[in-house]
Amino acid sequence: METIIALGEEPAMSLDGVRAAYDGLSGSLRQIADFVLAEPSTASRLTITELAERTGTSQGTVTRFCRTCGLTGFAELRVALAEAAGAQRWSADIGREIGPDDSADQVMKVLMATTTQALADTAARLDLSSVDTVAERLATARQCHFFGVGTSGVSADELRRRLQRIAIPCWSSGDVHSGLVSATLAEPTDVYIGISTSGRITETIEVLRAARDRGALTVAITAHPNSPLAEVADHVLTTAAPGTDPATLADRHAQFLVLDILYTRVAQHTHADTLPRLIATAKALDSHRDTGRHGKG
Repeated sequence: METIIALGEEPAMSLDGVRAAYDGLSGSLRQIADFVLAEPSTASRLTITELAERTGTSQGTVTRFCRTCGLTGFAELRVALAEAAGAQRWSADIGREIGPDDSADQVMKVLMATTTQALADTAARLDLSSVDTVAERLATARQCHFFGVGTSGVSADELRRRLQRIAIPCWSSGDVHSGLVSATLAEPTDVYIGISTSGRITETIEVLRAARDRGALTVAITAHPNSPLAEVADHVLTTAAPGTDPATLADRHAQFLVLDILYTRVAQHTHADTLPRLIATAKALDSHRDTGRHGKG
């Protein structure tokens, strides 16, 4: 059968390091390995304290386990677990392909399952303490700039539109010249967010690096926390990357979940002013809305 969409081809990060180190592990390290390899989905949702408790070890032992397996720490282990669990579910639950003869109902079920899983995996990977830090800075920043190329630019524009409605001074761009000019004039009270699923878009990396060099807070929204984009960010908000085909929208839905959480947390920080601002901006657009009365009577 001809393949139209391939789902979950290759996780960006895997548990190969754990498997490679397995034979050399013993005692408490082997206990952790047995648990995470057998239950990656469950393990991906545990904190380091909870994982230590579930395996009868300690936080220090979990950290030592991560380093023994070639990982930088628990955060990287959790990402690998989430991606391994997601890859298993996509393969087992919805299959890997949509073919030319599949019905609309089959296509809908596959895409719904992919999107649902992307949202769940993003929730498992997202560092909410970083989300809160970024939201607090967005609420008080001198200026906020969001940069993304291609479809990630759509996400940047959406975040700008939403925050502008509650009077957060923000701009979005997908043009590297505009982005670099802006970043070169950045100040420490500014926030720059770069959005890229792959984390390897050169223009986005350049803009975030320039802003960081000026002392601005830099944030990467990406599916790959060890990517070049993440390296130039003060905070990394990690999303799921369910597929390799650019025609699928699950990665965009994952990005939008992060944007929704950011927007809501900013609105909470500015709650005294948020409602009147939303009412005022809605009224400004009233004359451009069709009330549905045309042609009646």
